[in-house]
Amino acid sequence: MVLLAGSAAGADVSTRVFMPARRALTPVNDTVSAGYYSTTTLSAVDADLAVGNIKSGVTIFGKAGTVETAPPAPSVGGAWLLVPGDSALGTRDFWVQKYEAKNVSSVPTSEPAGTPWVSITQIEAKLRCEALGPGYHLLTMPEALTISRNIENNAWNWTGGSVGSGGLWRGHTDNSPANSLAADVTGDPDDDPYVGTGNTTPSIERRVHQLSSGQYLWDRSGNVKEWTDMTCTPGTGAGYWYDPGSFIEWSDGNLSDYEKVRAGPAGAYTSTHNAGRYFGCPATGNAVLQSGSWSGTVYAGVFNFSANDNPSAWDIRIGFRCAR
Repeated sequence: MVLLAGSAAGADVSTRVFMPARRALTPVNDTVSAGYYSTTTLSAVDADLAVGNIKSGVTIFGKAGTVETAPPAPSVGGAWLLVPGDSALGTRDFWVQKYEAKNVSSVPTSEPAGTPWVSITQIEAKLRCEALGPGYHLLTMPEALTISRNIENNAWNWTGGSVGSGGLWRGHTDNSPANSLAADVTGDPDDDPYVGTGNTTPSIERRVHQLSSGQYLWDRSGNVKEWTDMTCTPGTGAGYWYDPGSFIEWSDGNLSDYEKVRAGPAGAYTSTHNAGRYFGCPATGNAVLQSGSWSGTVYAGVFNFSANDNPSAWDIRIGFRCAR
């Protein structure tokens, strides 16, 4: 309240109340100017302030985040690697076994010693991974593609030293020796990437690929084929998997509408680049295999895709690895 000029004490006076201009909060920046504001909430000003956008364990303005950027580090199943998620593929960070699973007292264990657990069906592989505990599972197709695309985009994995130059390392795929191999069991587990193959640099038989994190993943291509948890339906168009009846290149036009986006390389790469080939889905409910075995030759690669077997099939060339 203020007295107007010329008024006297005790006289009848008018009053005026001076208020600053009303302000508005904005989501564009974090500046709060002096003034008064209509009643609101910060989440109404910016809808991005939501529990689904905040990391679990972090509370911002009273909102406790729920987003898990990665599951807890595995405490069973041997050696694991943290794989960066790919938003384009709908994946968040996840863990994958560094080595193809080995049968250690009926527990799928990621370790360099010994040969992979083979002659196992997709059905059993899923059960074995899930038996490790909550959150453990057989590698999914989106996770498998996340790994393969990560490998594709890392210059270290190309024989020419840059992405797209030469070809990707193809692993143990030349059928010499005609069996699966153990990994490097020396003090430095990654310093002999050709162990057991009889090859050396610059042979494409290198058995490790480097992730963008700098970690090394063994036998993502070659050694044994690996189950994913996916089953397929043959046909054309979205949701269906083309069946050519034999292996074809990822450059085939029949794969451009759906299959290549969900299982193939991001670039225009074929078996010439050691990317692997696509077999297809001849029957509804068939299970998906990837990688290629020790005898896979030009068909093998990190993008090898085959759904020629049902979930109950098994073979000495088929193994698996778990994820979390």
